[in-house]
Amino acid sequence: MNHILKLYYGMEVDVSPFQYFTFHQNIYYLTCFQDNRSFFEIYQYYRYFMQQCGYQGYTIVLNVQEAIESHQHILLQYHKESFDFQIYLHTFLTPLPIQRLPITHIKEQWICKIDRVKELVKHYAYSFQHNPDLVSLIYYYAGIGENCISILNEILSMDKNATISMGLSLKYPITEYVYDVLNPCHYIISTRMRHLVYLIKSHLLSYDMFNELLEKQYFDIYEIYYFYARFFFPSTFFDDILCRQLSKEEIEKYYQIIEQDQSMYVEMTKILSFYISLPKISWINRKNML
Repeated sequence: MNHILKLYYGMEVDVSPFQYFTFHQNIYYLTCFQDNRSFFEIYQYYRYFMQQCGYQGYTIVLNVQEAIESHQHILLQYHKESFDFQIYLHTFLTPLPIQRLPITHIKEQWICKIDRVKELVKHYAYSFQHNPDLVSLIYYYAGIGENCISILNEILSMDKNATISMGLSLKYPITEYVYDVLNPCHYIISTRMRHLVYLIKSHLLSYDMFNELLEKQYFDIYEIYYFYARFFFPSTFFDDILCRQLSKEEIEKYYQIIEQDQSMYVEMTKILSFYISLPKISWINRKNML
C-alpha cells in the first residue's frame, strides 16, 4: 500500500492496511473497505460522540485530489489530546436514535453460530485433521454458548418481544492505548452491553467501575440479562475457528485462558446477582475438566 500513500498523500512510508504509522510526528491509520457505506454510517455517529466529548479523535485526511477515498483506502489522522475515560464512557453509552434490537434476532444468530461450530467436529474428530484437543475446546465453548441461549430464553420468558438499545460498540477487545480506544475503525453499530463487555475484556473497565455504572446509569432488566449472556458468549473462539484453522499454539493459548476466564465469570456473576435473579449455571461454581 506504500504506492497509495506516496501517490495520493505524498507520504513515503512502509505500511499495510489496518496499521498505525507515524509521519512527521503525527499518528495515522490506514484502512481499506470493500463497501464503505457502513464505515460512513459509523463515522457519522462517531463524529457526533467526539464532539460531545470535546475531542477531535480521528479525522479523515483528504488526498491530493481533495477526495476522501483512494482506491478503497481511507487515511485517518489521530489528534493527540487529554483523555478522560469517564467522559468517553458516559458519551459512548448514549443509545443511538435507531430501531432497537430484538432479543429473538440475537438468539437466532447465536444458535446459527453454535451449530456451525459444532459442525466442525466431524472435521477434527473423524478425518485426517484429527485433533482431540480442538474437539474438546469446541464442545466446551459450544456448551457455554448453549448456556448463553438459556439466558436469552430467560428474557423471552418475560417478554417474547423484548428489545434492547443500540449504540456504538467495539468490535473486539483492544489495547489500552488511547489512539486504539478512539479509532473509529474499531467500532460497529451494535448493543451498548457488547461495548461494556469488550471494555472489560480490554482491561479498560474494572469490575468496580462496572458496578458503579449499574448503580448510576439506567439499564433496563433486559439489557442486564443480555449483558450476562454476552459476557459469557465465546465470540472470539467461534470467530477464530470459523474463519481459519487454529495453530497448535493458538489452541494451547485457549486452554491457558480457560481458568482465567472462569474467574472473570464468577466475579461478574457476584456483581450481577445484586441486580437481577440469575439463572443457575452449575459450571461457574466448579472446576471444569476438559
